[in-house]
Amino acid sequence: MRRLLVTALVLTAVATGGAASRLDPGAPGRFPVGDATLTLVDAARGRTLVTELWYPAAAPGRDAARRRGRFPLVLVAHGHCGVRTNYEHLTRHLASRGFVVAAPDFPGFTKAVCDAGGPTSGLVDEPPEDLAFLARVLHDRAGPAAAVAAAVRGRRTGLVGHSLGGLATINAARAHRELAATVALAPAAGAATAAPFHGLTPPRAFLVVAGTADATVPPALFAVPFFRALPPPAWLVTITGGTHGGFTDVAGGTSPAALARQQALVRRYATAFLEGVLANRRRMRRFLTPADALAQGPDVAVDVRPRRFPSPPTAR
Repeated sequence: MRRLLVTALVLTAVATGGAASRLDPGAPGRFPVGDATLTLVDAARGRTLVTELWYPAAAPGRDAARRRGRFPLVLVAHGHCGVRTNYEHLTRHLASRGFVVAAPDFPGFTKAVCDAGGPTSGLVDEPPEDLAFLARVLHDRAGPAAAVAAAVRGRRTGLVGHSLGGLATINAARAHRELAATVALAPAAGAATAAPFHGLTPPRAFLVVAGTADATVPPALFAVPFFRALPPPAWLVTITGGTHGGFTDVAGGTSPAALARQQALVRRYATAFLEGVLANRRRMRRFLTPADALAQGPDVAVDVRPRRFPSPPTAR
């Protein structure tokens, strides 16, 4: 009898640990991840968008078969002189947890354009419409990306943007009501950029993430005033010692340990936000709190407005 009791307790602990791991937004999800590249053309605007995809797959690998089912869509916007694959620490993680993730190269300011000496172009006006175009195409089951659209659930779409890409996602969310939940990583946006969000229906939700050691887009001048000027619901995650490049996979001059820590915190809170707000997984509310940040260590803080987690609209 004692042996049976011990065995039962061990099995219960294993099961509980597995459930806790799945709930932890920083832990890898249960889906293998496939990746692929699409070239999509917005003929009306003369824009060709080379776009990387990450998605829940039947087995991991390049161009792997997609897993059966439908998943929320998240679009990722790179910063100035960046590329679509700069954020795989986050994009692969999100796909493993049940999102279809798409990231375009913005033609006017990719790394290739900058390396060639420029000039860069379309820094503000074009990227928001690129994101809106991708949201439409990747939901269109009769369009050029029909195979991907078949795996996408609902009309509401999440956004993740870094630096200038953060500004692109903010402007896209303002103009397009279906772009409902935005993660802005060190966004190149200040208080004035937040003003148009007051009174919008439906309200847009924001998670703003900033690093205190960001000398490129200092949070005191950009992320913090932007957050404070937003209407709720909004969250601010501040990473002590976090750098501008630390939001990417290619942060030169950042130690491997510091980069890994910054990326882990981004994964934790971006995932909790997108699962809680976009995918309507309400149990994620517990992670978007000052108490959770306190438990993670002295290098991260979470500010919340409102204090109560909002009820996300039902996904269509």
